[in-house]
Amino acid sequence: MIVKALRLENFRNFEDETFRFDGGINILAGNNAQGKTNCIEGIYFCSCLKSYRVIREEQLIRFGREHAAITLDFEVDGREEQLKILFAKGRPKEFRYNGLAVSRLRDLLGCFQSVIFTPDHLNLIKEGPHKRRAFLDMALCSLDLQYTDQLLNYQKILKNRNALLRQCKERPENAEMLFIWDGKLAEAGSYIAKARADYIALLSEFAKGFYSEISKKEEKLKLIYLNAFTKDTVSQEEYRELFLSRLQRMRETDIAMGQTMSGVHKDDILILLSGKSMKYFASQGQIRSAVLAMKLAEAECITQRSGTQPVLLLDDILSELDAKRQKFIFERMAGRQTILTTCELGKIRKKGDKVFFIKEGKAARVRVPASGSGSADQKG
Repeated sequence: MIVKALRLENFRNFEDETFRFDGGINILAGNNAQGKTNCIEGIYFCSCLKSYRVIREEQLIRFGREHAAITLDFEVDGREEQLKILFAKGRPKEFRYNGLAVSRLRDLLGCFQSVIFTPDHLNLIKEGPHKRRAFLDMALCSLDLQYTDQLLNYQKILKNRNALLRQCKERPENAEMLFIWDGKLAEAGSYIAKARADYIALLSEFAKGFYSEISKKEEKLKLIYLNAFTKDTVSQEEYRELFLSRLQRMRETDIAMGQTMSGVHKDDILILLSGKSMKYFASQGQIRSAVLAMKLAEAECITQRSGTQPVLLLDDILSELDAKRQKFIFERMAGRQTILTTCELGKIRKKGDKVFFIKEGKAARVRVPASGSGSADQKG
């Protein structure tokens, strides 16, 4: 999969800019707060169909304007495709695929595949379980449409069950109705649990290999799926029965708390290095290596499951990595389209890379020798 062109119209600080990318390494250079990350955000929006930076999408529209648009031209399996996303204040966003309006988000999930790596991901191991669940959900939603459906369904059922639990405090007789929501929650939750368990097993194998290459040590990285039912990978039907049994055992506690205290909304990933939890025992260098291994493993999972090599997006991450880890990630970029941002062009540029210099929402091609100095030229 290759991004051919990206057009941003009134998106963030861009008025109307078009980037034409090469199939190898593409560098977005410039000082901070000039628009580099906004460009990466526009590309990744086309993968997950939402922003990874803001909740209110009106914030994506250029100040003082009423409309914005992202247009992504990309190639997959030799086919030329185009995805256009339109934003308007006070209205839902609209999607057009190859010129045709698309009303359902699920019809576009997986059409364009990319993996993003930002400095925020370096907190993946130390932060709370919600970060790791979000990491899982983002990856799986782009690979499995049924997972997306079941996740949305689960969230709706959970909301209804929690509302009933709160009613049960004042009206204990309403507890008899909980079995209806228990069954529905266990059905949706069992699909999610099975999908997560299978994905983490695959992710762990790839990540273990990458970590070994990065560290050149005997330390072994392992990811384990944690839920309230079992630490073992079981069938979907077994997950359903375990989930249902757990809900019934926890009923009195749930009523007392007014919310569902166990379920896939409480899941986590246990990240071990040589048998010890990295959350408590890992150094900063080990954490950087592990997260780098996990993000590269995410790209490999997409390739294995979809048969498509995703675009790699690196948002100012190289400045967070030492020379050894930078060298490793550059080796892994070979043969894969990569779009990265940097404030330090001279330290990372190699001959043949395509470079854009971004300043105040304007982009220009940069023609520079291998030493890293040079002048701006026209964009395109």
